[in-house]
Amino acid sequence: MSNVYVRNRKKTKFDVVTNAEKLQDDITLYVMNERFVPKKWRYMIGEDLIAKIDELNDNAIAANSIYATKEKDLETRKTYQQRVIINGYQLQRKLTRLIRCVPSATASSLEDIIALLEEEIKDIKGWRKNDKIVGQ
Repeated sequence: MSNVYVRNRKKTKFDVVTNAEKLQDDITLYVMNERFVPKKWRYMIGEDLIAKIDELNDNAIAANSIYATKEKDLETRKTYQQRVIINGYQLQRKLTRLIRCVPSATASSLEDIIALLEEEIKDIKGWRKNDKIVGQ
């Protein structure tokens, strides 16, 4: 439980979901930018990247939507958290493939996206590690 009195609590953005949404926007905009990913590569690599980031975002939202009052709820939430971590590593691999295959996609142009993805994975791991049943 929080050490802050209820009356003093303020609404805050949940970083994991906020970062997942920002990552989704950044990757979609990057892939759809002709300067970085030419049209001939979008079908083979771009659509796959967008589908994977959509999956990561969906799993982050699903994990956050579960209010763990029972052990079963906690396990379900941890399952979704694990899926987000898996999606993150799959996304890293797909971004590496993008850099290898598409000459105009460079590591330096993807630097912010890669940093945000690494932060997302780290945050999810921390959330999963510290997650517990509400009220205990």
